[in-house]
Parts: sequence; C-alpha cells; structure tokens
Amino acid sequence: MRPLRLLAAAPALLLLTACSNVKYDYDVSQDFSRYKTFDLYAPGRHGKGGNGGEDGLMDKRVRASVAAELQAKGFTRETVAEPDFLVACYPVYRTRHYRTTTRVGFGGGGWYRPWGYRVGTSFSQRHSYQEGSLVIEIVDAKTNQLVWQGTDPGVFTGINDPERANDAVASAVKDTLAKFPPKGQ
Repeated sequence: MRPLRLLAAAPALLLLTACSNVKYDYDVSQDFSRYKTFDLYAPGRHGKGGNGGEDGLMDKRVRASVAAELQAKGFTRETVAEPDFLVACYPVYRTRHYRTTTRVGFGGGGWYRPWGYRVGTSFSQRHSYQEGSLVIEIVDAKTNQLVWQGTDPGVFTGINDPERANDAVASAVKDTLAKFPPKGQ
C-alpha cells in the first residue's frame, strides 16, 4: 500500500516543483549601484533561530551558492571590514498536506430495465510532505534595513539526493538572484 501512496504523491510533488516561481520585492528608494561588497550573516543571525534552517547541510549549500552567485555578478565578499550589504539566506521548510480519495464499486442491471443494483464505497487518505522554499534577504549594512528580498517557494520540495540537491540549490539561487540588483537602479 505504501508504494501506491508514494505513486499518488509524485504528481503533486512534481507539479509543485515545476510551478515554482520566484517572488521578489525591494525598496524603490534605495540606490543599489553603490553596493560593491557583501558578507553573509552568520547562521542564526537572521532571526530564524538555531542554524538558520531545519537542515544544516542544505543551509550550507545555500550559503555557498549565494556567495558564488554574488561574486559571479561582480560583488566582492568582504569578511574583514564592513561590507556594503549583508545577505541572509536560508531554506525554509513547512509541512503541507493533501488528501486523496479512492472510490470502489460495482453494479449490475439490464439496459432496458429500470432496476439494477450498485454497491460502492470510498475512502480518503491524508498525506503529508515537506515543502522547502528558498529565502534570500539583502540588508543595508549601514542602516541595518532590509532593502531586497527574494523567495522561491517550493523549490526544495522532494529533494532526497545530495547530488541533486547541489544542482537544485545552485539553480534556485541563480533564479532568485536574477533580479538583484534591480535594473535601472
């Protein structure tokens, strides 16, 4: 019975991961052209508690990918002096639920007769899965104010393979940071 449940959950999980779309917001009054250097918040410094996520290895992957992507965009990582902006980045997990219903029945009767019989039943099952999302927040180091935020909901859902996780994190970070810095700023 367990393989049937997993088989029923697969389309829902694929649909969730295929439909993930990046959402972002930023302070329109901010001059992003003055940002040249960055550093990452230490794990736990961004107020989400503990190690910054529910998965320390995934958190580590996210942090490494964000640093690499920002450097590829031309920003310099500054770990000694004060950087221009700080980056809080972490995976966020929450339990999601969905319900499946199976109907079973049979019946009989003639084509021309109004009489017949039918017997049937149905049963429902509630399924749970972990939805994993990516959150990246850019904070101005001088004012300590949030100036840009990007999220990619559901992007880490259903990832169970470490090699696949590395690729998924790199892709999600690249997609999320595609709109940073905002164009025309």
